[in-house]
Amino acid sequence: MEIPSSITQSGMPTEIPQDKMEYLIKSALEMGAEKGRIIGPLTVVVEEWVRWKCQYGCPMYDKDAFHPPLAPDAESTKKMISEYSKATLINGYKGKLLTDVAVKLEGEAYYMGYYKAFAFTSLSGSVGAT
Repeated sequence: MEIPSSITQSGMPTEIPQDKMEYLIKSALEMGAEKGRIIGPLTVVVEEWVRWKCQYGCPMYDKDAFHPPLAPDAESTKKMISEYSKATLINGYKGKLLTDVAVKLEGEAYYMGYYKAFAFTSLSGSVGAT
């Protein structure tokens, strides 16, 4: 997908303009995401119970940096999210594909000049279920 010239400008604005965010959503859908929308980062719910659930029942606990105790805790995650003014939320049922889309989208945003772009991904609650 070709990025329109209006999107290739350099610099790091304080907010991603709405039309550029829409471009990122369109790009995510073209890469395989099933849904996408622009959200306020503070609408993302981050809670402690998720870490506890993983610690006491998830076979992936302590296996890699994406799972507790190595993954960031809820408080650190909330603090990091609060540093953003806009976010994209993408959904789909194919976990690996959606992760790939999120990582590629992060790269697109970065190369558009948004150096704070960061992809969070989430697995289905059933992945770590016992």
